[in-house]
Amino acid sequence: MKKVSTLFLIFILLGMVVSAGCMGGGGSSNTQSTESSANQGSSSMSSTSSAPQTSTSSTATQSSSTTSTESSTTTESQTTTTSPTETTTPTEEAYWEHPWEYVPVVINGKEYRVVEYTITYKVRPTQDSPLYEYRIHKSVRKTKVHVYGTDMMGGKVDLGEKEVYEYTTVVEPVKAQNLEDKLILKLWFKVEAPEVFIYPWNMGWMVFASPYSVGNNTFVGMEMDYRGNKFTITNAAAYQQGLFPSFEGDSEWMSDINDDLTNLYMGWFAVMHLGIWAAWSDKNLLVPQSGTWSDGMHSWEWSTKPDGTVTFSGVTFRLVDAEWKYVGSPEEVSMNGKSRFSPKLFLPVEVDGYFTYQDESGKSVTVYGYLKIEDLKLEQVG
Repeated sequence: MKKVSTLFLIFILLGMVVSAGCMGGGGSSNTQSTESSANQGSSSMSSTSSAPQTSTSSTATQSSSTTSTESSTTTESQTTTTSPTETTTPTEEAYWEHPWEYVPVVINGKEYRVVEYTITYKVRPTQDSPLYEYRIHKSVRKTKVHVYGTDMMGGKVDLGEKEVYEYTTVVEPVKAQNLEDKLILKLWFKVEAPEVFIYPWNMGWMVFASPYSVGNNTFVGMEMDYRGNKFTITNAAAYQQGLFPSFEGDSEWMSDINDDLTNLYMGWFAVMHLGIWAAWSDKNLLVPQSGTWSDGMHSWEWSTKPDGTVTFSGVTFRLVDAEWKYVGSPEEVSMNGKSRFSPKLFLPVEVDGYFTYQDESGKSVTVYGYLKIEDLKLEQVG
């Protein structure tokens, strides 16, 4: 094993990058995409013309003194019988109750689990950087892995094969910074880890690297494979306390693709926080609506309208188009963008936009993020 410390340094640095500034995003999406060459970023969906804007949902929802207005248009069909009585058909309803939460999909009374999906993923980390693009495939399955650990004296401890949930991420470069081939990451857990299935890639394993860390009883390990170079970590403390992780393989190559891993994480964070998704959780999204909100220091505008369908694994989902703008003056953050999503799916089908924040030096930084689901596999439960 070469330079294990290099790998730790890489992920520590990544954590510093993410925590250095408040990051989020704004997005816009349409089924047809055209890419802009503007420095602010480019999008395969039509983007708003306003300046990049950003903020977090908690900022908006926690304000005590606010003024807001909402408008909605409800379409009702009327049926006239031979009698003079008119009957009004209730409007269909759908609410996006679980954005960015891995939950079962329920359609027409049937329950499904998402077990695979493929996305196109773009990120421009700053307004002055190039646009990077990746194709990402995510999957989950049950399998068995051989677990090793290291005791206090540095001796290797063999705990045998264990059944785990394996979350696989395949990152394929389209226009990358340094990544030249597919990167395959496999993370293993004793129990289901839903958040791992949503991240383009996950660096949360670092918090489990200590034999006494909180949560180390669920993380079993991970494997990274790039051009045939493999690096494997197994966490014996998930089964026997007091043991350190075991490291196998060469981690030296990780430093070569560090910039791309940073881009992936930053872009995901921006897209995930691009819109204040929870603001629509109590809105019937099958009715065109719009709203504004302000407390004098923060302002928020949004609109939604139902528009079309998409089919994955033979299951058809109703789609909703959404647009938003947010400005938070005290935090110097703003976001704007558009999205296309189904109230039944936990991930947006397509989203892009801009997230602007102020870094530690006081410089305004705009992150552009884009995500589009190209394919999604469902398995019926029961």
